[in-house]
Amino acid sequence: MFRPLLAERVATTIKKGAHVLVEGSLVSSTYEQPNGKGKKAKTAKITSWSIRADVVRKLDREAPEPEATASGFGASGHASEPSDTSPF
Repeated sequence: MFRPLLAERVATTIKKGAHVLVEGSLVSSTYEQPNGKGKKAKTAKITSWSIRADVVRKLDREAPEPEATASGFGASGHASEPSDTSPF
């Protein structure tokens, strides 16, 4: 289940077979379904589950991430530059 605007966006931007991450909640519905006819008819309780999607993210596989090795050299063989975000 999608929210109306989210459903429209997903329908126009996501193609069949695309990898996506869906965030939301599980919703259960319980109903009774008759089983058989006549005096010996019984009802079965059925519980169905659906996902109520709040966020859908496309997992973009088009651009591969650069390979990193333990020695600090990337796939090109050059030393990688230290990042300024590291506290050490």
